[in-house]
Amino acid sequence: MNKTSIKYLLFAIIFSFVSCEEILLVDDIYKKEVTLIAPANNSLLSSSGVTFSWEAVESADKYQLQIAIPNFETPKQIVLDTTVTKNSYTQQLNIGKYEWRIKAINSAYETAYFKNSFEVLNNDDFQNNTVILLTPTNNLTTKTALQKLSWDAIIGATNYQLQILDENNTLVKEQSTEATLINFTFDEGKYTWKVRASNGTNQTLFTSRSILIDTKAPNTPTLTAPVNASTTTATNINFQWNRTPISGSAERDSIYVYTNNALTNLNFKDRGTSPYNKTLTTGTYYWFVKSFDDAGNTSARSTVFNFTIN
Repeated sequence: MNKTSIKYLLFAIIFSFVSCEEILLVDDIYKKEVTLIAPANNSLLSSSGVTFSWEAVESADKYQLQIAIPNFETPKQIVLDTTVTKNSYTQQLNIGKYEWRIKAINSAYETAYFKNSFEVLNNDDFQNNTVILLTPTNNLTTKTALQKLSWDAIIGATNYQLQILDENNTLVKEQSTEATLINFTFDEGKYTWKVRASNGTNQTLFTSRSILIDTKAPNTPTLTAPVNASTTTATNINFQWNRTPISGSAERDSIYVYTNNALTNLNFKDRGTSPYNKTLTTGTYYWFVKSFDDAGNTSARSTVFNFTIN
């Protein structure tokens, strides 16, 4: 065996050992059971909106959920095959007979499938449906004022009622629509938007989400210490700056320190608050601070200060 072959063999052995070590760190869930909660086996339902729920499995990262018509032994159609991280999922289904099954999964193991049968008889309990909101995500913080508000269709719905309320619970917009998507431009601030479905006779409950619109950049920081063009013998530098916060999303500061005035040789950068301490070696340094917020806005760069450590 030549040297190259020996090298690759050793690499394979080491890789195999590391992989086995990684697997040993993951809990084996192979023999665990997934306890199904609803729909219970042989359930008869009077709503097209079916919420599937099961008990969480310890050490599982996700679950594979499948729904078949009429069953998995002789399926006419697999109407859903999805992976979820929570232990519940809502799906709109037409009238008919179904079987659903689920298994738990982690990075190294998975359980067997566990299944129940059920039948959707009608949609007489229309009011028990749940409108599933799609976009934007709940509690989104963004600088984009124009948003696509969208939701899943409810079988049998003739229209949907959209309401948008500000943080004082004042109604900003109300609209009835047959569509499942509305474009809306928000003003600055925090809002709740919610949707319910109607079939002309009955209405579902509202489903709601929150959104924070912040289009304003943070104020530009003002540097105070070390004083510009100052000299010191201390190596523990106490950086200080001021910035007046703006209402909206959370703001944070980042400090940038360079060793040349062209600001191309970065010594370090870090997120921090004033005062900020850093131990440096002798030399001349150039620094500035920029601010950011959770909505994605960025302040202008502060004035660049320099100082020298002798």
